[in-house]
Amino acid sequence: MADGSWSPTPWTAAARSSARAASASPFDRARQVGGEQLDLAVDTPDVDVERLRDQVRSSARNEPGVYLMRGARGDVLYVGKSTQVRTRLLSYFRLPWPEHRHARLLRETVRIEWEPHPSEFAALLREVRLIRAHLPRYNVRSARPLDKWWVITIAKGITPRLRVQRASAAARSRDVAQIIGPFASRRPLVDALRVLNDALGLRDCSDRIRMHVRDVAELFDEHHPAMQRTPACHRYETRRCLGPCIGATSEYEYRAQLTRAKAVLEGRDDSPQQHLVREMAAASAALSYERAGWLRDRLTALQDLESQLGRVREALSRPSCVYAVPGRLGDDRLYLIRHGRVVAEARCADPDSVNDLQAMESRATQAPSGAMVNQLDELLLVESWLRGRQGERALVADSVVGALQELARSYSSAGSSTINGMSSTSA
Repeated sequence: MADGSWSPTPWTAAARSSARAASASPFDRARQVGGEQLDLAVDTPDVDVERLRDQVRSSARNEPGVYLMRGARGDVLYVGKSTQVRTRLLSYFRLPWPEHRHARLLRETVRIEWEPHPSEFAALLREVRLIRAHLPRYNVRSARPLDKWWVITIAKGITPRLRVQRASAAARSRDVAQIIGPFASRRPLVDALRVLNDALGLRDCSDRIRMHVRDVAELFDEHHPAMQRTPACHRYETRRCLGPCIGATSEYEYRAQLTRAKAVLEGRDDSPQQHLVREMAAASAALSYERAGWLRDRLTALQDLESQLGRVREALSRPSCVYAVPGRLGDDRLYLIRHGRVVAEARCADPDSVNDLQAMESRATQAPSGAMVNQLDELLLVESWLRGRQGERALVADSVVGALQELARSYSSAGSSTINGMSSTSA
């Protein structure tokens, strides 16, 4: 998007139109229907807010859409969506200042941009993608779905560790190589990863501790400061960690165990669980019931983790489907959903885009083994939408042709006016 640079005096309508045509942002170019873009001259906060309110009143319409609020440097401060954009934007001006954060947001806003969409689902999808792209600071937990979920991440580097993080933190990090999730609760994940780390010898220490694997240690003599460390970690002393911090393992050995951990998390290896079962049986046979109970708790932690991972894998491996959504003024859309995400869309009224969607539908794809950062938010959106809207508005089929047939049947049974009014029956 353009970084934005605005005149300190109010723009005329002609000047704004000319400037927009000369320098359109990607947000402008991505609009499906012509949107509006408002510039707010810098004077005093109250004068600016009043001028902005007048412009919203005169230009915005009550229809589904998304909107952005930009700061003085063109940075995106907030992304929102509404089924009635005009009403939603005007509601910001009734909030008490400075008590309400959105009232404070208005005093920082220099420009508002919005774009209409044919349905609430289209607006939600666009909102999720814009939040992912910009991570605006005013989109806090209530409006950023990733903040509600936890994930397991594997970082880059020689000896990465398994971490439990907020999904939003994982999305912002540039150090994440793989993400697995989402999960609703943190505590079960921490317990399960502790068991998995102990079983495979993976480190769980802070990233501030420098690693000295054997490959590097061989470059130094025994008097080098890196080799003078005394093992202080109880996990290494009790043989539950390979000790990459003191050169006790090589990069290859550590990577091999990390690969095993990934296989466990992807459902391809259950050897840690089987090992705990054997140890628990041996402890029970030896009448060591306290140890058997301790082992049972560790086994339960891994089994609970596997149960949660199974649900994630099911969502990612779900067969492709085509989702037909009736839109305003007959602007019906088809969405191709694969592995829990929208990968393409088409306008029903545009034969070329429908043909392109059919061509994409025929291409085979391999199901991912875990959710990536750029998939997670859409996975959550699509899952919650389909689960909460069964029998409403949208039609699901296993192909483009099937979705079009169901949409035509819906028009035939409910009538064109009902469909355009966003009240269709589901297949």
